[in-house]
Amino acid sequence: MSIWSIIKSLKYRQLKSAFFLFLKKPLYLYPTLKATVNAYRGSQREFPKTHYLNGKGNAFRHAFWNMMLCKECSKWTTDNDIAIAWAKTITDWHEELSPNKPLDKAMDLHNNEVGRELFKELNAKSAKPKVNMLIDSLKEKLKSSFKAETISEMDANKEALVYIRELNE
Repeated sequence: MSIWSIIKSLKYRQLKSAFFLFLKKPLYLYPTLKATVNAYRGSQREFPKTHYLNGKGNAFRHAFWNMMLCKECSKWTTDNDIAIAWAKTITDWHEELSPNKPLDKAMDLHNNEVGRELFKELNAKSAKPKVNMLIDSLKEKLKSSFKAETISEMDANKEALVYIRELNE
């Protein structure tokens, strides 16, 4: 997936919304696109047939995307909290524009948050963590992930990655 293919895939409403979003933080356009492409590619490598479904691969992809956004955007600011807030803004924006069922959306938002929190932990241990460190920590986190059937189950387990479909991954 290239940056151009991401832009071409957006609908007019999404393009307009993205334009105004990046108008507020123009320096974050490049790192956001770079993080998005790299997160997609990494997810494709780790879960080639399932990252776009609602299983563990999808949980990985959402958390990894948030971690990559935090990582790439933190290069453009001295305050990691700003980069983390931007990752939340972008991924919340994405979820608002995506036509998902309520449980799917809750799962995505939950895993996005888990990714941002995990980035904070890793960044505190090792300033500027490398991509393989992010992937390894996410794989470890996946070991304690669980299948959620309700939003309240997700809310009760804030630190765990969640998925809503059992897949052979």
